[in-house]
Amino acid sequence: MMSLRSPNAEEEKRKLKAAESLELDRVRLLLDQPFIGAVLIRLNLIPVVDFRCPTASTDGQNIFVNPDFYLKMSPGERRFLLAHEVWHIVYLHFLRGKGRERNIFNMAADMEINFMLKQEKFNVPSSALLPPPKWQRFNAEELYYRLLKENSASAPAVFDVHLEPGRDDRPSGDENGDDELLVMDPDYKVDFGSDPENSVREKVVEAAVQYEKKRGSLPSGLQRIVDRFRSGKLHWKELLSQYVTSCFGGSRRWLPPNRRYISSGLYLQSRRDARLQAILAIDTSGSTVGDFPLFAGELMNLLNSFGQYELTVICCDAEIQSVETFSPENPFDGKNVKFKGCGGTSFKPVFDYVDKNLLDVQILIYFTDGFGDDPKKPPYPVMWVITPNGENQIPWGYKVKMEK
Repeated sequence: MMSLRSPNAEEEKRKLKAAESLELDRVRLLLDQPFIGAVLIRLNLIPVVDFRCPTASTDGQNIFVNPDFYLKMSPGERRFLLAHEVWHIVYLHFLRGKGRERNIFNMAADMEINFMLKQEKFNVPSSALLPPPKWQRFNAEELYYRLLKENSASAPAVFDVHLEPGRDDRPSGDENGDDELLVMDPDYKVDFGSDPENSVREKVVEAAVQYEKKRGSLPSGLQRIVDRFRSGKLHWKELLSQYVTSCFGGSRRWLPPNRRYISSGLYLQSRRDARLQAILAIDTSGSTVGDFPLFAGELMNLLNSFGQYELTVICCDAEIQSVETFSPENPFDGKNVKFKGCGGTSFKPVFDYVDKNLLDVQILIYFTDGFGDDPKKPPYPVMWVITPNGENQIPWGYKVKMEK
């Protein structure tokens, strides 16, 4: 008969040691692989001594790591493991595998990730599955069908435990025989949440914004993934709230650690002033007037949710027409913005003005019909809110179109 117990004192010590290594590895990835690190700081890293998790697993909100497995790895292999789990989340493998033969799809998912990480010069362990040369650069679905044709069900096991919402693929323990005393860790709480896809979308978009603020444009492959999340099912109002919140530099945001203390093993979280510093540029060329009240009302509610804010409003058609500043002491409500100009459209004057006059820019929101010249991409996040009858002609920035 199988018996269960909780981790003992010695195993709890190993969990603590693994927790320290996990934090240091997270810091290193934040510095060396900023997108992966930016996703990691939005996840819980949880060491577990549990027979159901012999290596590592993730539910999209937590990464569970077996300390014995983790601590035996080299530093490079440990960071590979964390990156491996992050990409399972970003690629939504726990949703993409539904309806497919689990063992084969798990192999395909690991191959998709491991080949990509090898290309990124990660230290890939020898036990990690890689696609054969003829299948390199295929995605998980393409690899899955090729593995099916080759009857690969008896191939080597995958690198980690692959979880899926609505089912428990973790080992039951029955195959271990009678009279086994197995460890079941109460910290191993798998929870995909009520909407795992949206939860991942939020994390990926926030991580992409953080990357863009620090490093500029995303690599092309990553940009396609982020664009897919950004053009998802969310209503434009939710996308507006999500993007502005992700750009907010307040104390509720994780920020890159102070490099000075990393060599001493100290992970000291940075902080910023908890005031939203935002710029709203309004295209006053004429076609946006009727849609502005709806947008302004949503933005006003969002600003009030932050408490402290400073909003610089720039009205511009072919040239700057007015610049005003709003705050809780002089609240923005949309009605106190007067459309001036209503001539042709040029986006460049706004960005020129910001470059010359405004230093601390957390986000610039441009309300427009999208018809205008293509200004040079700035180093700060830009969100284009396109009116219902407008067109998304800007080749860069985060773009959201209002519904009619």
